[in-house]
Amino acid sequence: MKRRALLQWMAAGTGLRSLSARDTAELGREVHRMARLDDRPGALDPQQTRTVAAAAETILPAGDGPGATEAGVAAFVDRMMADWYPPAERDAFLAGLLDLDARARTRAGRAFTDCGEADQIAVVTALDDELAALRARPGAASPDQHWFAILKYLTIWGYCTSAAGAQHLGLDAMPLRYDGNAPYQPRAGR
Repeated sequence: MKRRALLQWMAAGTGLRSLSARDTAELGREVHRMARLDDRPGALDPQQTRTVAAAAETILPAGDGPGATEAGVAAFVDRMMADWYPPAERDAFLAGLLDLDARARTRAGRAFTDCGEADQIAVVTALDDELAALRARPGAASPDQHWFAILKYLTIWGYCTSAAGAQHLGLDAMPLRYDGNAPYQPRAGR
């Protein structure tokens, strides 16, 4: 997928329909920056963060390039849930993480984060199949609001707008913006 098409797809995603592709990329980079610098508590507790990290790495694993973990996707998702998602959607997402763990316990007798790669892939694949079936069902109530659809979306967005992901994908970094009316700020010593 070309950069512009990817960013347009992302701009059309959950809750961001009014943003342009450029704005979506800028927002993603800003969320990564805030995730690194912001010391406010996020929406996820440590176990939920590990669950998101494991699920995101299952969706976008490291291979010939960095995976979701190296791209900082879990911190990105945490910051998005804390700052951008309304409480009802955040609560549904957190309930989905509990469902992910319950499915892993049913399949392998342990939490998702403690499962082996094959079990993690099987659980995520089953969720993805259920989401595809939901999307194919006529009149289905907004499948893009399903917690797993949101996780997939945020994983891809977080990966593509991270420094590691953008570099691997060859997405050129766009400047945040140009403001021709910004006041001139001479550097010190001039």
